[in-house]
Amino acid sequence: MTERLVAEQISELGSAPVPGSGLAALQGEVISRASFGAGVTTLSPETASSPLPPGLAARLLAESLAGSWPPIEAPALWIEVLRRDTASSALVATGMEVFGDQPWPDAPRGVFAFRHDWAEPLVERLEWQTAVTRLASGNESRHALRRVPRRLLTYQVGHARQADALVADWLADHLGQKALWPLPQYAVPLTAACARGAEALPVTATDAARFGPLAADLRLRFYGVRGWDGDERWILIIALDGWQIAQLSDVESDLLWLTQPLARAAAVGSTVMPLVWGKALEPADLTQWVPGMAGGSVHAQLQPAPPPDPDFLGDPWLDGLPVWPDGNWREDPAATAQATITRQDLSPADPWVRRDDPWPTTTFQRRYLAAGAEEIERWRARLWRTQGRLKAFWLPDGLAPVLRVTAEADPEDGFLRVTGEDISAFWHRPAGALILHPDGSRQHALTATCHRDQGGVLVLRSGLEAPVPAGSRVLRLARCRLDHDAVELHWHTPTLVEIAITARQLPEPRGNDRVLYVGY
Repeated sequence: MTERLVAEQISELGSAPVPGSGLAALQGEVISRASFGAGVTTLSPETASSPLPPGLAARLLAESLAGSWPPIEAPALWIEVLRRDTASSALVATGMEVFGDQPWPDAPRGVFAFRHDWAEPLVERLEWQTAVTRLASGNESRHALRRVPRRLLTYQVGHARQADALVADWLADHLGQKALWPLPQYAVPLTAACARGAEALPVTATDAARFGPLAADLRLRFYGVRGWDGDERWILIIALDGWQIAQLSDVESDLLWLTQPLARAAAVGSTVMPLVWGKALEPADLTQWVPGMAGGSVHAQLQPAPPPDPDFLGDPWLDGLPVWPDGNWREDPAATAQATITRQDLSPADPWVRRDDPWPTTTFQRRYLAAGAEEIERWRARLWRTQGRLKAFWLPDGLAPVLRVTAEADPEDGFLRVTGEDISAFWHRPAGALILHPDGSRQHALTATCHRDQGGVLVLRSGLEAPVPAGSRVLRLARCRLDHDAVELHWHTPTLVEIAITARQLPEPRGNDRVLYVGY
């Protein structure tokens, strides 16, 4: 025969161990290659590799190479490799639910389904960004670099369930990736048990704005930033026997309607929380308490929250600026006066110095406690209105002594008869004033200077809204702005929030700021 019938055939098989053998290394290699001119309709190389149970191999290497050559005419090509999973990779259903790898079929994202430990506050951080430039006249030029604040949430885990020890494993799989994060500060309990297949969840009274969309498609419109009108709203239901998620179709005051029937039954008292997209950008600092239990804090950056209703805030206005209430004096309010001095002459005889900031640089530290849903929403509106260091407000400074009105003042009068020690030393600058009447009512006015005339006279720069009776108290207001762009809300409970701020006193407008240009 002059022609070969077999072009090329290579078959190689490594030695397979017998059940009782112990090898340091096991190598199995299968090479499959079709010859030139082979016409096949289907090519399915399949390799199954699994060591026998008695085999003791410290190293197992299985390799399968299958490549088709150009002469092969195959309409379909299947390459399948079967591998037997080990026992450790067979996760049970409970483990899959804890990790939350499959919240729903069309969006395989993780769900942070761990309870927040309310023994420590839930910290919500809002971050604006403002460019502040001090002018030569002492005034400030402020520009908003970020109109919508970033929102970061710090969860405390470790004391609620033993499953919290899986937080480290969950973060290892979802760190830096989009996941669904709950909002524990807006949690509501179920008022009645819900069976499987229920289409609505009865809950306590809540606000529909808290159950917003998952993501925000923000756009700068003519009337401001818009984009919180998405239609996908999801919730997390945590019960004693597990957790599940559901999609909302409509939200009423005490009823949550679902788009699909409830997958599992939920007992009365189960917690329902809204979900939003977010990312864990920082590794968690966890502490191992006992075997099986770990605790620590988890930081996540969430989708920005929708702005509050601007008509909800009813703060009084004075000279175009809102008046903020005073802080909680039970804590540690402080006022700091700072200044920058440059030494021009370093001789020890008579050094010459220069003040680089000849304007007030006083800062006020205040701490506020907001109790109730309405008060919390009012404070959110205040913070959104100031936008960090951008806009100003009036704040009781607490430095000047409180004055007491000695004679009744008419609205047409331009002064108040007051009494107090060293009043001219503290009330000599133009500022605002809060007038507290004996009956509990209050009004505001702009003040000029205070001088001694039959006891003391406080000159007003604005008119009075109502008569001021004798015995009223007068508190000085300082024109301030926030000294920082980041504001932290410490949620002690879903109805109690603690806010700590630092306000910087602004200089009195001077120069061109005092000139009003009116068209002729």
